[in-house]
Amino acid sequence: MRRRLWGTLSALVLALTTLPVAAQTSAIVLGIRSVEGDEELARNLTGALRHAASQVPGWAVSQADVTLAQMSMVHGCDEPDAACMAEIANELGQGRIVYGTVRRTGAGASYDFALTLYFFNSESGQIEGSLTDTIPRGQTDIDPLRPRAARYLARFTDQTQYGSVRIATNVPGALVVLDGREVGRTDEAGVILVDEVAEGQRDLEISADGHDTFRGSVRIVADDQSEVRANLIATSRTNLRWLPGVGVAAVGAALVVLGGIGTSGAMGQRQERADLEARLAGGPVSPTEPGLTPLQRMLLLAQTDQRICGDGTFGVEGGEDACDARSRNTRRQWIGYGLGAAMIVGGVAWAILSLGGDDDEPASALRNIRLTPLAGRTEAGMSFGFDF
Repeated sequence: MRRRLWGTLSALVLALTTLPVAAQTSAIVLGIRSVEGDEELARNLTGALRHAASQVPGWAVSQADVTLAQMSMVHGCDEPDAACMAEIANELGQGRIVYGTVRRTGAGASYDFALTLYFFNSESGQIEGSLTDTIPRGQTDIDPLRPRAARYLARFTDQTQYGSVRIATNVPGALVVLDGREVGRTDEAGVILVDEVAEGQRDLEISADGHDTFRGSVRIVADDQSEVRANLIATSRTNLRWLPGVGVAAVGAALVVLGGIGTSGAMGQRQERADLEARLAGGPVSPTEPGLTPLQRMLLLAQTDQRICGDGTFGVEGGEDACDARSRNTRRQWIGYGLGAAMIVGGVAWAILSLGGDDDEPASALRNIRLTPLAGRTEAGMSFGFDF
């Protein structure tokens, strides 16, 4: 039993050891050459590229510390062409080689770095990829170089590639979201630059307090910078400042209606005249005869040229002179008309100016509206004015 089990295990181990192993492509990143001797940048960039190459599926990356300058010197090629790189690949026993050069973009103290990077395939014997990029002088440490290196290798190996997008808005501090991920806020100028965005169509959302959210999309192009300009519109608010003006105008209209009391009194006077004429048709009527109204007595006195107003002789119960009652009705009429008309004009102007004002701040004209009531023994009304 034990011999049979041992034989079975031996056969299984033999079968497993004879299974084909997935082939891996050997690759090496030659140390980047710096034309002006910026060795720290060259070392950092080389390290970032080697790390990115180790993340490429199917690549077995050599950790040999070999530089492009060394191999170029050995093979006598300052600017390695395909033939020279084939010799280097054969000597190093590598199937893929990544190499390049950095140089300063300008003289003096103000400069960045220009990178030229190549990708050689020993199987085809060709330089199958190349790219150029500008590395800002303030981004030469290895950490900010890692995303760039990953983008370079992705381009050479047909993986996901990356670009950048510059977003400009009319609102500082606006929150920017790409594909559901917050990437930052716009600066004081309303601008944000987002690096290392995967190429393709990306959903864009920009929001800010007091503004409607902007929603759209942007197409990211590998190794290129896209531009987006978004105008955020202030959130509309319901303007109800016209309501007080409408209320004032409504009160004014009511006063005009109330002013018609005097007119109603005049209509009543016509009826009293008609009644008196009917009584006079039956014969003479004395001003002292019972049942006459103050107005009818006044009319009878006027026919006899006697004093009508001012002596209080012929008045209603309580001693009110008929002329006083008539004057009071007339004053009431004109007060209602005058005050009501002034309030209608003021209320309408208030409403119009309110509709034209800014939602966030009151209209400047509204702060200078003046409604001043006027009243006296013989007149009443309202003074209205406003300043532009």
